[in-house]
Amino acid sequence: MFRSKDFILMDVIDIHGKKIGFVKDIIIDFHNGEVNGVVVSSYRLFQKNINVLRENIISFNKSMVIRGWNKESYLKFSNIKDMDIINKYGDVIGITEDILFHEFTFKIHGIIVSTGLIKNIISGKKILLTNSLILGEKNMLYYKDKSNIDFVSVPHKLFTEVGCYEKDI
Repeated sequence: MFRSKDFILMDVIDIHGKKIGFVKDIIIDFHNGEVNGVVVSSYRLFQKNINVLRENIISFNKSMVIRGWNKESYLKFSNIKDMDIINKYGDVIGITEDILFHEFTFKIHGIIVSTGLIKNIISGKKILLTNSLILGEKNMLYYKDKSNIDFVSVPHKLFTEVGCYEKDI
């Protein structure tokens, strides 16, 4: 699984070896639950951002190699980052922090939700599945009732010992 932060600030190079810029944001299609490409900020001072769709990305590792781009307008992850997520009772669950998507299909599997600094440290960040979310203009609605499974992202170093993979409880 990838997160959006795995791509941010990645160098972008065209197929001729020319440095174009760096990845500034991720283009998403929330309705279909897919990452459609990246927004590239140019190294040149007065050049605008360009959009590179997924089909124009040849490869990526430490840098991304592309073959084309456009300047159309798309929904970006920065448009929904720090958006409040509310449940169907009107309670704020948290704010969007990142997305999780598959490394081959680029399907979005979940939204990482920050529930507050202290609560993040104690119980971890929540991961909500996208099929339980509705994107609005000002916030997201989480319409699923209490499920049998809760996904969380817990800081790994807090719960491991030196030389062990898990801490005995």
